[in-house]
Amino acid sequence: MTWGRGEMKILIVDDDASVLESCRRILESEGADVSLARDVPTARIVLEGQGPFDLILSDIKMPENDGFELLRLVRTAFAGTAVLMMTGYLIPEVMEKGRQKGADGFIAKPFTPEELLKSVQAVLF
Repeated sequence: MTWGRGEMKILIVDDDASVLESCRRILESEGADVSLARDVPTARIVLEGQGPFDLILSDIKMPENDGFELLRLVRTAFAGTAVLMMTGYLIPEVMEKGRQKGADGFIAKPFTPEELLKSVQAVLF
């Protein structure tokens, strides 16, 4: 599944640098234009400066502001942007809260490159 260079704009938000780098590498190999943010305040700056994005791939559990706070911001200012939430705690309560707040999908950490691509494809196509 190759999306074509620069066709798909994706913002990845996670406080774990290794997750950011691995997701970036996987998604760029498919031709996506990827931006990174290590927290919600940085993601907000990136969104305001480079948005809109086709997809935001965000961790849920981060220091200070969590992924649900980012989701609220996205649904307010960038309603058409798809949001795929990553979490190490993919339990029904988390999924229900995310759906209520407007998440388009979820992926459990850790995940394989194939699982990431499948989840992104399910949310976008």
